[in-house]
Amino acid sequence: MQIKLKEFFYISNLLSISRIILVIPIAYLIKINTYSANQIIILLAIICILTDIFDGYFSRKLNQVTYLGTILDPLADKLGIAVVLISLILYRDFPYPLVVFLLYRDLMIVTIGGFTVKKIDSPVMANFWGKLNTVIIAFTVLLFFLNVKNLVFTISLISSYIIIFISGLSYFIIADKLLFQKEIHKYLFRLLIFLITIIVVYLTLTL
Repeated sequence: MQIKLKEFFYISNLLSISRIILVIPIAYLIKINTYSANQIIILLAIICILTDIFDGYFSRKLNQVTYLGTILDPLADKLGIAVVLISLILYRDFPYPLVVFLLYRDLMIVTIGGFTVKKIDSPVMANFWGKLNTVIIAFTVLLFFLNVKNLVFTISLISSYIIIFISGLSYFIIADKLLFQKEIHKYLFRLLIFLITIIVVYLTLTL
């Protein structure tokens, strides 16, 4: 699909772009790790959440649903979460297996999504499980950031691992249906993803 220059200036897409830009100061403030920096991070996080809510609203309200928007919105979500989590690992000792599994999930979705676009000329839209994944991961990060290390955080952390698996599987099933017609190709695709996943899990838990 062709992307038009004017689409970058649609309100919905500008909101997604602003969310990508805000990742830079958030990562820097995480590194600083002062009280005032943390207060600003909370403010910027609220702004990011609001832009995520309103970009979809304005795209529908103003009839600005575009191919560019279907790329920018999930890109902003994935990039934002990835940068924040990596920064928390580097500077605040966040549980790194969660980040590795999440980045692996996102990388697989982006890679498979690229093949899907080439085949059906349309990106795979974010589904319920994908959105729930974002919410749960964000909540876990917030609890960690606020230094909440009680039972609620433990449940949220475990839920994060579970939802990463479920949401990743949901996109895998969609891709499996869209990309392949012959059963032999489906089995080979499933075997490849299974083997890669086993390797990633093994290396993450042993290194």
